[in-house]
Amino acid sequence: MIFFPMIDALTTDLVNVQSSRACPTVTATPEAVKAAFIKEGDLFAQMGLQYLNPILNVDEPRLLERQLYDTFKDILGLTVEENHLAVEEGYKALDTFMNVTLRGAAREVLNQLEAEDRLGIVVLGRPYHNDPGINHEILEEFQKAGYPIFTMDTLPIDDDIIWRLFGDEVEAGIIKHPMDISDVWKNSYSENTSRKVWAAKYTARHPNLVALELSSFKCGHDAPIYTVVEEIVQNSGTPYFCFKDIDENKPTGSIKIRVETISYFLKRYREDMIKNKGKIKTLEEKLAEYEKLLRLQLEAQESQGRPSLSLPVINSAIPVAIDTRIGASGD
Repeated sequence: MIFFPMIDALTTDLVNVQSSRACPTVTATPEAVKAAFIKEGDLFAQMGLQYLNPILNVDEPRLLERQLYDTFKDILGLTVEENHLAVEEGYKALDTFMNVTLRGAAREVLNQLEAEDRLGIVVLGRPYHNDPGINHEILEEFQKAGYPIFTMDTLPIDDDIIWRLFGDEVEAGIIKHPMDISDVWKNSYSENTSRKVWAAKYTARHPNLVALELSSFKCGHDAPIYTVVEEIVQNSGTPYFCFKDIDENKPTGSIKIRVETISYFLKRYREDMIKNKGKIKTLEEKLAEYEKLLRLQLEAQESQGRPSLSLPVINSAIPVAIDTRIGASGD
């Protein structure tokens, strides 16, 4: 038996999306494969094989349950109860893999990057870009250079981290939830497209992540969001790199040169990141010392019976002025 289902819709962690449809080309591929093998005779029947390519909607558990039951009830002799339990266990396994195994491991790496002031690369691409034959081993080259690779589905979505990254926008009413992309992309019917847009937003807001966009086969779903993704990342000051139409040829030499160039840039970017982080820390320490001094003066005045004075408000203009002077002094 060959089981090659046509996945019509996928599960999603995003909110306020129009739908979570799979790529239509990918959805129809099992039917195209079947047609190739029965064009001049049913090769499956000749080899004693049964070819199953039912349409499945993974986004709707009850519908998926019925679709799978209709497909396997006679072949496996399933009861309705057995089928129901099997589907439930499947969803549990999927949840464990995504949120414990996959994202759990990624969270550990991300925590390490934050602790060590290092950078990781988020791949903004399609599922097939995990294949070294399609990504031309670009990801391996970056990993050899010391940059951990995060695919879109591995980005941690624990409440503490997504609210740290998106909480201000939720409070401001820009979005309704950290997993909302309606502020930048309204046509959210394609799940992989929506995930790509959300991953771009995630990368743009995390100081230890940079974006690497991959696109192949002149993807029709990628074309409308090229500018959207690029602007989301670049408007935040986050480094953005791209390899597009990489299926046209395989110029290994030029790809390695680009990887080395990007690696050199990221090395300098990290140095600047650490330097600026040190300046911010120094500014915070100076402000804390200044506030402590003012409080001591206030307490002294109150103990001497003088009229109490309110502490001055330290606005954001003070750090900017101090930072400018620090830069001028060559710190």
